[in-house]
Amino acid sequence: MGLQNLTNDQKMNWERLTKPGRAIQETKFADPTTLRDLGLRAPVQRLMGKVGLQGFLNTEARTYERYTLEFLSTLTKGETKKDPS
Repeated sequence: MGLQNLTNDQKMNWERLTKPGRAIQETKFADPTTLRDLGLRAPVQRLMGKVGLQGFLNTEARTYERYTLEFLSTLTKGETKKDPS
């Protein structure tokens, strides 16, 4: 999951965030403010619409902005592998 070439601070942060027993309350709803601020609202809307889950974006529930941002900060953009056939 893109854990190469991390600085010492990033490694320490990763260790802290992935510590066993860390309590996180999951939710099935997206936070519209966070999606908007990250510029992800439109792509997520398209994706959810394609799989028939548009209703989840129209339902708001309490989310945890900091945990969401922490999770998203661990993701990296990778290359799409081409099918060899």
